[in-house]
Amino acid sequence: MGNSLQIARVLGIPIKIHISFLLVLPFFAWIFAIQPEPFGFAGIESGLLKYSLSLLTAILLFISVLIHELAHSYFALRYGGSINEITLYLIGGVSAMGKELSDPSSEAKMAFVGPLSSIVIGILLLLFNSLFSPAASSLEESPLFLMTFILGYINILLGLFNLIPAFPMDGGRILRAFFAQRMGFVEATEKAASIGKIFAFVMGIIGLFISFWLILIAFFIYMGASGEEQQVKSRYGKL
Repeated sequence: MGNSLQIARVLGIPIKIHISFLLVLPFFAWIFAIQPEPFGFAGIESGLLKYSLSLLTAILLFISVLIHELAHSYFALRYGGSINEITLYLIGGVSAMGKELSDPSSEAKMAFVGPLSSIVIGILLLLFNSLFSPAASSLEESPLFLMTFILGYINILLGLFNLIPAFPMDGGRILRAFFAQRMGFVEATEKAASIGKIFAFVMGIIGLFISFWLILIAFFIYMGASGEEQQVKSRYGKL
């Protein structure tokens, strides 16, 4: 992929960053810098410390996303699939499968382990904070613990968000695996994609009254569901 740069290789899988990742990283750092406690570092007086912690938090967040994708990849390899590469994008991480899993049960397990890894990371970070954070009146007085709190909280949200039963979320793949045990793979994909599109439409309507970010997420979900459906139909000659 011409717009991606390989930075490492893990489990024999090339790890790449897309050019969009280089744009979003400073943006995320800026968001963390202007957000007040407990979801940002705006209360820290030292500008150097504030932006250093914000950038470090953004980097660690994407490392968490990489761990999420590696969990998928490990189980894909374990169940006989293959992974061509993992790419970190503006919107997160994507594992590009070379050989997909034919068993719906294995696909469901592979899909579920990603969100599970994010939730486990989040719980461990929050547990660490709870056990070792000093008895300070504010997390701003212990910025490293504020950082672990932010990362823990976001990882749990990411894990739960990915369980939404809509492509391209992992929950959409779990739903397709459920359908695929009762019907053909293409039909199962169509049903799961349709549910994803409906979910995206409802989220977009809600976003009109609540937040523009919900509209963007809804658009991402709708395009992901449509893309997955078209890709599967093309592969099986059903277009």
